[in-house]
Amino acid sequence: MSLIDLAESQFPQTQADRRHFHRHPELAFEEFKTAEYISTRLQALGFSVKNGIAGTGVIASFDTGKAGPTVLFRFDMDALPVMEENEIDYCSEAPGKMHACGHDGHMAIGLTIAWMIRQIHDRLSGSFQLLFQPAEEIGQGAVRMVKEGALAENQPDYVLGVHLWNEKPYGWLGIKGGALMAASGTFEIHVTGKGGHGGQPQSSIDPIVASAQIIEQIQTIVSRNLNPFDSAVISVCSIHGGTSFNITPSNVIMSGTIRYLSESIYLTIRQRLVEICENTAKAMGCQVELKLEELVKVTCNNEFVAEKAKVAASKLGRQVQIDPSYQTMLSEDVGVFLEQAPGCFILLGAGCNGDGSPYPHHHPRFNFDERAMSLAAALLLQTGLELAG
Repeated sequence: MSLIDLAESQFPQTQADRRHFHRHPELAFEEFKTAEYISTRLQALGFSVKNGIAGTGVIASFDTGKAGPTVLFRFDMDALPVMEENEIDYCSEAPGKMHACGHDGHMAIGLTIAWMIRQIHDRLSGSFQLLFQPAEEIGQGAVRMVKEGALAENQPDYVLGVHLWNEKPYGWLGIKGGALMAASGTFEIHVTGKGGHGGQPQSSIDPIVASAQIIEQIQTIVSRNLNPFDSAVISVCSIHGGTSFNITPSNVIMSGTIRYLSESIYLTIRQRLVEICENTAKAMGCQVELKLEELVKVTCNNEFVAEKAKVAASKLGRQVQIDPSYQTMLSEDVGVFLEQAPGCFILLGAGCNGDGSPYPHHHPRFNFDERAMSLAAALLLQTGLELAG
């Protein structure tokens, strides 16, 4: 039996696992019941399981007893603070919490791979690790798991992972060497002026006008300071100032996100943000404070491992479309693990119709084509076999 046939034979259980996770979502670093469910299933399959890494993280190991590499499969566990609007019989039972990014499917894929390993263990060599990570949505789970020694006992030779991708239909595979997903950071800008009566602007120093000027200048960083062939995004996503129609406030607070594909791009963005904030605020008579934080590094795939994943995809026995150039400015903290060992993170089409789901990731009506879970499980395990030679 081929790996895809094996994965599809397990689909009823894969679907049941996914729908269990969907009904019972837990937010970042709160995935205690989720982790317990995963650990119980993995122990029943004969895996050696370690719990409580980074609070709720789980890592399971299986050694075939034959010489070969250690391959780590990584899956994220946390849900989002979203009120679900789907009308489905497995809707979230936790008000204000929802698996709106496919992590419920990722965990089900992981459990399916564990089952598949046990079914074909006599065909395998080396050892396998399945890592279930908390807090991907806030960009803190991966780095904390590494700091707490998740990989210390058995350093993997390769790291593999997958993300169900609703922008593309079932059968599409984003497998690219090099930068796949953007690094992300945040900025917060405090502009302080002098409050007063809105009818006497000459007596005030207006931080709203200064903030508007700063926002306008920020929009020129990508278009005028970066090479047109370099990709980056700077978005001001929040602005707060004032309490009444006739009062000039003393303070305005703005915040936003930065996305980029190389550290040199970020250094340029950071320098220009500092210059724009300081000089524009000074010209407007205001004080300014800029806070910058780097959250997630670039998800950068190893070229060799990406090629092995393409070979694996060609052996699945299903018609797939491999896209070797796709990139996205969305972010993922799996890059932390890809820094520890060469690996490949794969985007796998799971759109609910031919053009992808009409509802994007993080939408209250997000859902995905559940067939993609079997394809993902087979692809990841086949890639592991290719790496084992």
